[in-house]
This record gives sequence, structure tokens and C-alpha cells, in this order.
Amino acid sequence: GEYTKKWCPELSKLPKAVLHKPWEAPTQVLQAAGVVLGETYPTRIISDLKAERSKSVEAVLKMRRANQESNSDRGYDMITLPDGKRTVVFTKKEFRIDPQGNVIKDATQSKKSTSGISKVKVGNGRG
Repeated sequence: GEYTKKWCPELSKLPKAVLHKPWEAPTQVLQAAGVVLGETYPTRIISDLKAERSKSVEAVLKMRRANQESNSDRGYDMITLPDGKRTVVFTKKEFRIDPQGNVIKDATQSKKSTSGISKVKVGNGRG
């Protein structure tokens, strides 16, 4: 809360419970702190975070489907290194798609080490 109070002094008088979400504060708490949403502090930009996140995920999947040459056969991002070699980089599971553009649901796609950490071989261009 100290960081927010320092860099957003207009919220500094709000209780800690609503300091990071002033739109949830009761009117009397906002008034006591001198906060007027839309005037002394902006109104909330996103009201339905779940819906907006869903739109974002769909936009990323649409982009990945339109650029299949940048996906490995296991759904990882492919990049070209400065020396011209192609390699895979980590890609969040929710964004991994197969060559047909379907989200890969099978968790057995990655190799598991004995410590339970997923391993991805980098450098062979296969992913």
C-alpha cells in the first residue's frame, strides 16, 4: 500500500482494504478520503475482467492460427535466432495449438523430469 500511497496520493486516505480497488469502496468511504471517481481518480476501465481476459486469449489464438509457421508441432512459439537457426521458446499451455489450430489439451505433450518440472529442448527447431 505504501507504493500506491506514494505514487497515487489521491488515494492515500483510503483504507488498505480498498486502496487497490477504489471502485469497490462505499460512497461514504470515498467521500471521507476525498476521492471522486471520474474526477479526482479515473473510473475503472475494465469491469468484467473474466470476459476481457477471454477476449484477449481468443485474440492471441486467432493470431497464432493465422501464423502457423511460427508454431512448433507441439504448439510452442518458434523464433529465429540472430545466427539464423530456428528454436522453440516457452509458450503458455492455453496458447499451444496443433497444426489444425486446436488448443492442445493433453498434458503429456511435455516431458516431465523427476522433479516435476517440464523440460523443453531448445535449439533443434522441432519443439
